[in-house]
Amino acid sequence: MAATALFHERGHDATSMSDIADRLGVTKAALYRHVRGRAEVLREVTRPVRARLRSLSAAGASGDGRSPAAELADLLDALALAAAADPARHAVFWGVGGTPSPDAEDAVCRESMIARLAQLLARAMRRGETRCDLDPSVTARLLVGAVVGTAAGGRGTEYPFGSRRKPDGESGAGRSPSAVDLLLDGLLRSPAGPRRT
Repeated sequence: MAATALFHERGHDATSMSDIADRLGVTKAALYRHVRGRAEVLREVTRPVRARLRSLSAAGASGDGRSPAAELADLLDALALAAAADPARHAVFWGVGGTPSPDAEDAVCRESMIARLAQLLARAMRRGETRCDLDPSVTARLLVGAVVGTAAGGRGTEYPFGSRRKPDGESGAGRSPSAVDLLLDGLLRSPAGPRRT
């Protein structure tokens, strides 16, 4: 947790092994007996984020008959909840307020999530569920940045501003719009009438 906090506070590049050892209250030599270097520490810090994102991608690829727009909204909600549940790790992984983790596995995982969202956007465009004048890949990156950035920075709230749902899975009826609502209500074509819930 000390390395996570330091990477989040200072950035990966500005955090040395000496900084981590100092925060842990051990010598640098003692730290090196357990890890080979900063890259290994970073991989361990971001490992839970990679695992969660892989799980979200696998769950979303089940083909349960929902519309691409519904799958997109649910995946963004799940991403927002994950980021709000572990904001420091997600900030380090995605680069909220700084540079994303340079770890190769992290880069592949980030690109996989972007690709999944872009696929959903492209399918939704073909079905007329979203605007057709947007590049799916660019839009996916924008959505991830906005949702993760908002959710990872939303500490101290009853439930994350980034998600349409509370952490227990219940809808947030009667609440302020989430980042997902704000982004998708401007993206999705909806019939006249009340907002999505």
